[in-house]
Amino acid sequence: MPKILARFYLMLCHEFTEPTRWLDAMVVGWEALGGPALQARGTFHVSLCGGSTPKALYQRLATLKWPWSATRLYLGDERWVTPDHKDSNYKMIQEAFHGTGVHIERVHSEIGTAEIGARAYEKQIRNDLGDPPRFDLILLGIGDDGHTSSLFPNTAALQEEKLLIAPNFVPKLGVWRVTSTYTLLRYARAIWFVTRGPAKEPYIRSLAQDDPKATFPAAKVRSDRGTVEIYHCTQP
Repeated sequence: MPKILARFYLMLCHEFTEPTRWLDAMVVGWEALGGPALQARGTFHVSLCGGSTPKALYQRLATLKWPWSATRLYLGDERWVTPDHKDSNYKMIQEAFHGTGVHIERVHSEIGTAEIGARAYEKQIRNDLGDPPRFDLILLGIGDDGHTSSLFPNTAALQEEKLLIAPNFVPKLGVWRVTSTYTLLRYARAIWFVTRGPAKEPYIRSLAQDDPKATFPAAKVRSDRGTVEIYHCTQP
């Protein structure tokens, strides 16, 4: 059984010592959210995070007997690279869900600048989900610097209030990203932080304690009408 670290507002933190139980719990959560969404609205809309941590979850989900034709996957953020680039979140997600036939809505980096790509992606999301667009589930990671999605410390997108999807230049990396903003995240019916390893534990503890002094980007994530949960595995 997971260890429940703390409950505050609408955040629940689960800690696991075994990767298998960590994955099992998220599969159960996926089914618990997806079933009612499909019954109520006919489609399960999910925004996914990139990076190495969630890949095992995606591969596990791909083995489920699930109504993938009624499920639509989106990218919570993307590197401004071609879809076949080794660093592309889309490439990783597409490979993980290979064989399911699920629709994955990607950021079209071939159409020009990150600003143009972000604008087009926001338009697609609004067309698919309505206005305001409310994802049934948004998955997020936490980076070693406390960033989430592509909301990095000391970047312009942290202050964005109007756009739902924003272009974001990350000076320390020297690259452009396209990212969900806090505004889009707040509309979500459910948000999960998917994390593992000791390097993330200081951030997890800060979130669990609702530290008012926390300034790292992940600490600013809220869902106005849904829940926020952390699924953390202590093993790297």
